[in-house]
Amino acid sequence: MIRAKAPEDHPRAAPARPKPLDFPHYQARGDSDVAHEYTQDFNRLFVSLEKNVSTEHLQAFELSPHGEIPLDRLIPDECLPPSEWLQDPSLATQASDAKTNPAKLSNGIPCPGRKEFYDRAKELLYDTDAAFGVISGKGIKGTRPVRLAYSHKFYQHLLLMAEYWDTSKDHYTQEGDKLMYTGRRYGASHEMPPQFREDTVCAFVEMCIWPFRCNIQNPQASVTRKLRFQDRYLPIQGVTSAVCRNTTDRQKAKRGIMEGPLMGIHCRNITTFRAEGQALGQGKEELLDLLFEVGAALLVAQKRAREGKEEVQPGKDRFWGNRSTRHLGEVGGGKQDKETNARARREIASEDGDPMEGVEVEGGGADEKSNETGGNEKTSETGGNGSKKRKQRPGATQAYLDAKPPESMWEGKVEYRMIGKDVGAGADNIYLISSLNHHISLLTIRVDDRYLDFITHGSPRPGFDPCAQGWWNLQVKRSKWYNLFNAEERVEAMRGVWGAVAWMMRDTGAG
Repeated sequence: MIRAKAPEDHPRAAPARPKPLDFPHYQARGDSDVAHEYTQDFNRLFVSLEKNVSTEHLQAFELSPHGEIPLDRLIPDECLPPSEWLQDPSLATQASDAKTNPAKLSNGIPCPGRKEFYDRAKELLYDTDAAFGVISGKGIKGTRPVRLAYSHKFYQHLLLMAEYWDTSKDHYTQEGDKLMYTGRRYGASHEMPPQFREDTVCAFVEMCIWPFRCNIQNPQASVTRKLRFQDRYLPIQGVTSAVCRNTTDRQKAKRGIMEGPLMGIHCRNITTFRAEGQALGQGKEELLDLLFEVGAALLVAQKRAREGKEEVQPGKDRFWGNRSTRHLGEVGGGKQDKETNARARREIASEDGDPMEGVEVEGGGADEKSNETGGNEKTSETGGNGSKKRKQRPGATQAYLDAKPPESMWEGKVEYRMIGKDVGAGADNIYLISSLNHHISLLTIRVDDRYLDFITHGSPRPGFDPCAQGWWNLQVKRSKWYNLFNAEERVEAMRGVWGAVAWMMRDTGAG
């Protein structure tokens, strides 16, 4: 049941006081001119990351973070919408409209131009209260309601965020011993459900990418939100989804298959980044935030690098990873595995009274099944007098036999493609849309193929030169944090997302 909310101007018990707005800070350092020792024991370093996080972890990744980077230094100029595009295209001159006919995209359609950008940007420039009035059905008196053709879903979710973050209408009064409140908030910022931020950011990005025939992949399952880090998998905290290209194959489209990812989306629910007295850049939470953020970008790079490859399931061709092998010892098990399974059956027989009762046999021949069961398999769950047998809990051996191989780490409805990477390039440009508080920023990382091999496998490709210049350094460049409650900053954020998608969707000749 949805609880009815009191109107904004109706006095009510005051919600919790908001926490001061805070962001993580990173200390940029000079680029290293010596390659990191690529035989370092990363397993030891990252085995207890969340308990013992320090700047040593940033140094291990060879991270060089840089913030407040202008958009024209993150996105090539030919794809970044100019400021003139914020003016009505019907009033534009031919000279100022020169960018409206760019080349086709990698999916064969013309690149969206000035009109498509302006139609969406003008809605983001609406007064936030006017847009909220349309959503709530309580417009501002004496004003004409604004039209939300493309941004309705975004403002709908942003209003839910405002009920925890928007302090612009906060007003407190003392009535006796009670502190009363009127305003937009119904809770404090740190109490907001994380789903509200995720829905708002995805709705914002979706509005920007639809003209490019792109869509947002559903938030990924926890098993696929793990960065392969040499001999282990590191879970990426926060909600991670991705921007993908719609397939042009109708049959694949009917099955919901998309291509990519083009870029990642990473939302976190952290509001406090350092303990009292800690210096900027030294807080545990801000160090973890940077590592998980970079991990999300590297995860996008790993997925893009899967193009043309097949997944190697953990335990493939190994005795412990094949269920049939563990039952009958047939697939590569040999005599030793058959003896192991025979001993397992004897243990089950001693526990349950029947050597094959409750054991699901897979992969064995018909003769072997017949010999082992005496040709009489029990199919009934009732005893001879018609009474039901008591179901016993499986022992350790039975649990071992019933164990399943690990889940797939690949998404079933994504066709991995390195869309936007130049043919023959030795590095991949990764874009990440990052979100904290009620803000978003655009992050870009250039990941060298040799760096990705090192992170993923821990062993270099043939002919690898560890002293080759530049492969080991990870340059992390970030735009400013754009406030989604501010109209001008919303549009600037849209320029960044639009430009990044246009750059990644350009036709590189790779398809």
